[in-house]
Formats: sequence, C-alpha cells, structure tokens
Amino acid sequence: MEVFGRRTYGEVLEALRQGRADLGFLCTLAAGLGAEEGVLGVLLAGETSVPYQSLVVVQVSSSYRTLADLRGLPFAFTDPLSNTGHAWPKLAARGLGEGFFAQAFFAYHHDRVLLAVLHGLAEGAAVDRVVYETLGLPGLRVVWQGPTDPPPPVVARKGLDPALRDRFLKGLLAYASTPEGRRVLQPLGLEGFRPVETLDYVRVYRRAKEALE
Repeated sequence: MEVFGRRTYGEVLEALRQGRADLGFLCTLAAGLGAEEGVLGVLLAGETSVPYQSLVVVQVSSSYRTLADLRGLPFAFTDPLSNTGHAWPKLAARGLGEGFFAQAFFAYHHDRVLLAVLHGLAEGAAVDRVVYETLGLPGLRVVWQGPTDPPPPVVARKGLDPALRDRFLKGLLAYASTPEGRRVLQPLGLEGFRPVETLDYVRVYRRAKEALE
C-alpha cells in the first residue's frame, strides 16, 4: 500500500474522485461533500480525546472577548473545506454585518493558524479543538466555540473492492488497539476509531454549504 499526503482537503478529495486514492482520512466537511457527490463512503470516525468542535482563538494578551470583536480584522482560516476551521465561524458570524471576514486568509493547517495568531499575522483564528488541545500551545485564549460534530473520518472511494476495504478496516482497528497503535494515535488527539453513519457527514455538509458559497 502506498501512503501519500496532500496540502489541502480539496486535493485529497480530488484524489479520491479520480481513483488515484482508495482510502483517505478527511475533514468532516470534506467527507460530507464527497458523500453527497456519491464518490466516497465513510468507514470509521476517529475517536477523539476531546469533543470535536470549532474554536476561535486570540492571543492571551489581546482585549478581544467575543467573536464580534474580530470584525474586519486579519483572521486565519484553516482550509476552504474545513468544518471547524472555516464553515462554523462563517455560520456563527451571520448577522454580524457585511465584510466581517474582509481580511481573512487560509493557512492550510490547524497548527499554522495558531502560529499566525501567536506571530501577529492574524488577530484571531479558527481551529479544531482536538488539535488545539493536543498541541497545547501557550499564549492563546478561546473567545468562541461551536457545537460538537462527528469527528474526521476514514473514507473509501466508491467502487473499492469490498474485500480490500474490509481487510483494511480490520487491520486498522486491530492496529489501533495495540500499544504501538495507541502511541501513534495519541499525538493526533485520537484514542481509536468507531463505526459511524455516512449520512451524519452529509448533514454537516448540507448545513455548512451556505457558508461556503
């Protein structure tokens, strides 16, 4: 089996669409989009050590206390197809006025948005709580948090041989239960994997769709 990575969730999704990847680990929203398109199915959800939800963070020393305080200021999003790092803050800012995120940019990684705030490139950033808690970077403070959602899943492209898919699933679950597997998953904020319904991810995409348009 060949393992490779891509810079963005969109690139991972495209590899699955084109059949260049059989399996993938995707953001919740990107997985929902792929399922809605009918190009993938969700196999397992990551069992996270803390709830999977969106956070907006600022520097500890800043005067900002709410999401509304960040209106029109430099803001770091994670990825265009990120549920926690893009869609939820967009949804939360509805009603706070036009151009709320006028100076927003994408950093394309959860740790990079946190560094953008710490280094003064952004006044606020949207991040996955699992990553935020796992990294534990000092100097940051949460000013907003969203509701919990199904965590990022393992997915398979539609048309993948069922025997291969099932063999992979059994192998992944078995490995995750070993001491070595637990050590590998711990830095990712994961404690294992659990069964989940594909429709749960489609619902996330349908809810977030208006924020992405």
